[in-house]
Amino acid sequence: MKTTGEAWKVHAFVDDELDLASRLAIEQRMETDTALRQQVESLQALRDATREHAERHAVPDDLRERMTAMLRATRREAPAPAAAPVPQPARAPGRYAWAHAIERWLAWRPLVASTAFVTMVAVGVNVAMLQASNTDKLMDEAIGSHVRSTVGEHLVDVASSDHHTVKPFLSAKLGFSPPVRELALPGSVFVGGRIDYLGGRPVAALVYRQGQHLVNAFVWPDSGGDSRPSFASERGFLIAHWSQGGMRHCVISDLNREEFNRLVEAVRVAAAS
Repeated sequence: MKTTGEAWKVHAFVDDELDLASRLAIEQRMETDTALRQQVESLQALRDATREHAERHAVPDDLRERMTAMLRATRREAPAPAAAPVPQPARAPGRYAWAHAIERWLAWRPLVASTAFVTMVAVGVNVAMLQASNTDKLMDEAIGSHVRSTVGEHLVDVASSDHHTVKPFLSAKLGFSPPVRELALPGSVFVGGRIDYLGGRPVAALVYRQGQHLVNAFVWPDSGGDSRPSFASERGFLIAHWSQGGMRHCVISDLNREEFNRLVEAVRVAAAS
């Protein structure tokens, strides 16, 4: 890409910061544009190497003390509350709210980070917001994969309604053994499975047909504990994601809400069997 705007889009693509339409447009160009594909692969390799090998340094005590003193001075500048404050509508966190959040962070947990991370903390980056953003990106990727698989020709890598055929294929390719089962749900047909990618990791994609609707059920290893399904609706699709038995599940389809809820429960029961 030659222009500054296009170069920015490449970097945003590598960092998973583009909207679904822009991401799909770049992926389509990469199929025919060798230079673009090489540029993306080079940036991805640099990103992965940086994450793996970048050094991290403990925050020096004198820097910690200066930051703490600065934040406390900032808090002292805040006007003292009246004896009987009048309730006010909730407002977005401002200067003093961020200062308080950073001070609590400094008080409760050691900061082991690069200079860039210390700077981010100093301006009040909210970790919970970042986690929510990552979940949103994962949902966008799941929608993109679902759309590509259902409108294109690559729905499955192995077409079979027998899980004894699909499971060994996926296990050999992925390096983990996903739970592969037919669903005990009227009208459900197991179409097969394929290898896909979400969040930069290979995942198993189990494909079902529920009536006239296609379903993608993504599965990959997860170190967290079991959780109840969380539901979302994005661009006409229903999505559910949860952790179960050491696996992360993400199911997506354009079924109606009632049918989708039954489908998710059937996937959970099948994964536990």
